[in-house]
Amino acid sequence: MKRYKVGFISLGCPKNLVDTESMMSALSDNSVLITGDETEADIVVINTCGFLEPAKQESMSTIEEFAEKKRAGQLSGLIVAGCMAERYLAPMRERFPEVDQFIRTGEFSKIVPAVEAIQENVRISRESLLGEEIPQLQGHSEMKDYVSRLSLQRPYAYVKISEGCNRNCSFCIIPKLRGKHHSRRIPGIVDEIQQLVENGTQEIIFIAQDLTSYGRDFRDGTSLFRLLEEVEKIEGLYWYRLIYNYPRFFSDDLIWLLANSQKFSGYLDIPFQHISASILKAMRRPESPTEILELISKLRSRLPRLSLRTTLMLGFPGETEGDFKELCEFIREVKFDHLGAFTYYRENDTPSFTLSGHVNDDVKQERYERLMILQKEIQKKKLQDQIGLTTEVMIDGIGDRTKEGQMYRGRHWGQAPEIDSLTYVLSNQILPIGSIVPVEIQRSFGDYDLFVLSSLSHLRRVESSS
Repeated sequence: MKRYKVGFISLGCPKNLVDTESMMSALSDNSVLITGDETEADIVVINTCGFLEPAKQESMSTIEEFAEKKRAGQLSGLIVAGCMAERYLAPMRERFPEVDQFIRTGEFSKIVPAVEAIQENVRISRESLLGEEIPQLQGHSEMKDYVSRLSLQRPYAYVKISEGCNRNCSFCIIPKLRGKHHSRRIPGIVDEIQQLVENGTQEIIFIAQDLTSYGRDFRDGTSLFRLLEEVEKIEGLYWYRLIYNYPRFFSDDLIWLLANSQKFSGYLDIPFQHISASILKAMRRPESPTEILELISKLRSRLPRLSLRTTLMLGFPGETEGDFKELCEFIREVKFDHLGAFTYYRENDTPSFTLSGHVNDDVKQERYERLMILQKEIQKKKLQDQIGLTTEVMIDGIGDRTKEGQMYRGRHWGQAPEIDSLTYVLSNQILPIGSIVPVEIQRSFGDYDLFVLSSLSHLRRVESSS
């Protein structure tokens, strides 16, 4: 019997990427062939995102693309997993009869029997696969304390420390897709990081729906502070970053630990969403504008170095021009190192769907463009301030070869992968992927990136552990 190759497509955020790798690892442990080239795959698994309308459209178009390949006989199997399977299971079954199996967010461990069934040319029912139909998610998505990571050499890796969310933000569908907040135990997380470090990973990016609530569900003193105390002891780990931190529970002891850490990169992502008191209230965000400003001030005064990223939402129902101008003034005052923004999308099954005062799409887009022009000017000034500074850059990738040398793509401590700017290093020396090199920033490059032109002959190089 032919051994099928399985290819994966992961859509959406890094949390989905971690789930995708978990499915890949489970298949690999069961001797299933995994391919990184979807064109040579016999079976394709699409891990979907259903958070906002653009993400849903991307998921649907991707499924349609591979359903067409299945109809044309170019695929032997098609599996759809993740948030879209969780949220729209019945209509998607009807729309895409080509899909052999849908796997919801609480069922990722079912990937092995699903692939085996396709391998054996058995069209199994959902009930025979699972034993019984899982009711609409009320509790937990799948979250294991101990996980097996693929033996890949990579400079950085995402580690998910909790799943789900207990918050009731009026615009967010995540609790219905991922369930209540539930954390992993510290030993399992440490074990996962050690696996990664042993394979050469030097940077860990902690992710969750609500990072700062980590451990609170155990009610035994487990916390992000306690986890990071153990992470500080891991030999071979160079940096870690904290992504998706809610403002609440940023305790003084946590800030103290970060300030005295040997491994904290200095990078925090805190999605404030807005600053207008009325909009925050309508969003059901518990922090007041004063509390937000006080937290930012505390972080900047206590952390020796801080790269602060936030995410903002524009055009929430009831947002006036005055609210928007207040948000712009907030950005001018705080001057975030990195900023992402998106316009509000009216989502079914969220409390904000029924609110009055929905903002016209053209107005939302116009406000988005004005805000991003403002942030671009702030970013430009921040780039200029970095020229002449010596810093460490992690080499993530190789670019073009030029007459002057080899171009490399990298990031300094204040740049997170995939969402922030880059630091380009032009060198006449070989820089291994994952190496960390001290450089002097020479100029900005475009609107968001930095550029280093150096032979590095006079600089010490920190080699990757791989």
